[in-house]
Amino acid sequence: MKKWPILHNKIFLGFIVILVLFLVMTVFKKSKIHETFEVKKGDILESVYGIGTVKANKSYQIKSGVTATISKILVKEGDKVKAADKLLVLDDNTVFTAPFDGVVTSLPYKAGETVFAQTGILNLVDLNDRYLLVSLEQRGALKVKVGQEAFLSFDGLRDRSFKGVVDAVYSNDADFLVRIDAAKLPLEILPGMTADVAITISIHHNSIVVPITSLNDNKVNLVDGTGQRKTVDVQLGLVDSEMAEIVSHNIHVGDKLLIRSKGKP
Repeated sequence: MKKWPILHNKIFLGFIVILVLFLVMTVFKKSKIHETFEVKKGDILESVYGIGTVKANKSYQIKSGVTATISKILVKEGDKVKAADKLLVLDDNTVFTAPFDGVVTSLPYKAGETVFAQTGILNLVDLNDRYLLVSLEQRGALKVKVGQEAFLSFDGLRDRSFKGVVDAVYSNDADFLVRIDAAKLPLEILPGMTADVAITISIHHNSIVVPITSLNDNKVNLVDGTGQRKTVDVQLGLVDSEMAEIVSHNIHVGDKLLIRSKGKP
């Protein structure tokens, strides 16, 4: 009979321990879910994003007008050649030379092989003269204009940023295409490689900007010096991937907003 009070006390003590742990974890979790951000002024960009593919402005393909046999091949794939360098000779003594400085990118045949008329024998590409072609949705393409600046980021070169300029906007059937002039790309960036492209549509300077993590259905939570919260409706201007512009006049520099911590719901 004396075991029941002891058992009861152990159960009650265990319940208290679990309750305390739950409360501690809840408080700890809440303290980590939100942080505060002091409102400031800054620049914000409106951009249109897409994936661009590197293309070569100048390429040259050797084709024979008739069926012929290759007599001599004077280069190999990957060779850099100068304008007027000899590339190959056919059995009728037709000699093909390079029309510009470039790199041999394709040479599928060997000397002694016969090729049919209009068959591609050799490809030459100028790797110093490249551009990017970006396919956009209609909504984004409507905002893009010639002369706008573009920022390029290549996988494997994320620590470096490259610039380009919109050279043309056009359509091809149902595809809306943007041509980006990117003449200063390093030589290791080859035709066929892809880049993340951000085309700058507009920029607002010296604007009130807040993290998008402070927004909840166009509302923000202001926090005063005592930690009290006040929900305020705001009107947004430009919004990028991280920040939003506040164009209403109820948020000021120095105000503190509640924001969701990264990685938290």
